[in-house]
Amino acid sequence: MESGVNADRPADVEPIPVVPPPTFVSDELARLTVVLREFCPPEAIVTFEYDGRLKLHIDVREVQDVARLEAVLPSLCGGIFHDTQRGLSAHHSFFHRISAAVAR
Repeated sequence: MESGVNADRPADVEPIPVVPPPTFVSDELARLTVVLREFCPPEAIVTFEYDGRLKLHIDVREVQDVARLEAVLPSLCGGIFHDTQRGLSAHHSFFHRISAAVAR
């Protein structure tokens, strides 16, 4: 018997390919990140958080970048980013954070 051949399956029958599970959420978040990166400085950190509601966090070094992002976020991706807030980054010293809720 050859290794890797199933004894219950005839030699001329090919196995059904296994389809990877869908990654709709990951794919959509990746697309949003690509769009957001176009408007962020290179050192910006873009993250998403879900705690019953999806939130966007962008950490940047310069306060001017926060103001610029705050102005442009509501117009990106069909207006899905809203309720923007400013704050300090929790895990990155000397970074400023802009957060926004992500609409469905």
